[in-house]
This record gives sequence, C-alpha cells and structure tokens, in this order.
Amino acid sequence: MNKLKIETFIGEEDLTAPEYKIESFSITNPLAVEKAQKILEENEGDYLCGFVSLIYNNVVIFGEVQLTEDLLDTWCDLNYILDYRYDGRSSDITFLDNYRGNALVKEIDQFYEIKLNHQCFLVPIEPFRNEVKKGFLKFAEFCKNEKLQFAEESLYRGILETYEELIQNEEEKT
Repeated sequence: MNKLKIETFIGEEDLTAPEYKIESFSITNPLAVEKAQKILEENEGDYLCGFVSLIYNNVVIFGEVQLTEDLLDTWCDLNYILDYRYDGRSSDITFLDNYRGNALVKEIDQFYEIKLNHQCFLVPIEPFRNEVKKGFLKFAEFCKNEKLQFAEESLYRGILETYEELIQNEEEKT
C-alpha cells in the first residue's frame, strides 16, 4: 500500500484549557494565517510553533505530540535528507522544547529508519523524499505568500533559499 502523507500545522498549547490541549490548524486552513501571525508576534518573529504530521500506512509517526517551538528548525532538519551533503548517516530532527525528545533518521537499504520515543519506523526512501519536498514547498509557500514576519536572525532566510533552490531544480528538469 505504502501511503505516506506529510502535513504542517500551526499551533501551540492552549494554556487556558483545564487540561493539556493543542490548538492547531493545517496550513491549508485560512485560520492558520491568523494563528501564525499571533504566534510570531508573541515570539518577536523568532519562532513559529506547530508540528509536522507524518503518517505512513495509517500509522502516525509524527503528530501533535511532536509539537515544536520552531517549525523552521524542524523543516530545516527534514530537508537535510534532500541535501547533496546528506550521506545516509543518522541525522537529528529537532522538535524544539519538546520534552519527548527528537527523532533520528538514517538510511538503511531502501528505507529511512526513523527512531522516535523508543520506537522504530521504516519508510521507503523515494516516497519519503518526495513527501518531504512537497510538504516543505507547501510550508515555505505558506510563509512567503502570507507574508509572515520573521525576525532577521530566524531560520527563515535559509528556508527561502532552500525553497528557491528546489523550485529552480524542478524548472531545470522540465
């Protein structure tokens, strides 16, 4: 079957809720723009909170449990597997300020092994790379098209450079 899906959500813990709850919106939801602007304003443009959802064959590998204080950092780490410098060795995916820890990704034969919270998942390399690329492009376009205001020292400039590089590579293929 090999069904793989990556989606980005903007959100944060709802501190007014009586128990732990995350208020989040997919970047395809118009409410995500308002939420992103509010979060960036509260964090002086440094951090955009949310999570990247990764589902493979109906198994949630990443979800709201992997809430991160910095989606830019998480996407930079995920994008590393697309980089020509990536050599297949173990690479960290950061979920900033998440007490559950980060994930490790490494190539094993035809798969990426994703280690997270004492669990191990195998996902096929090419479909995972394709989904990472699509998910990243959607996230970068969301930030760019909605004119989100990031601080100068944030990772946003690097995100835009990677976005432009991927778009240019796609155009060269056609």
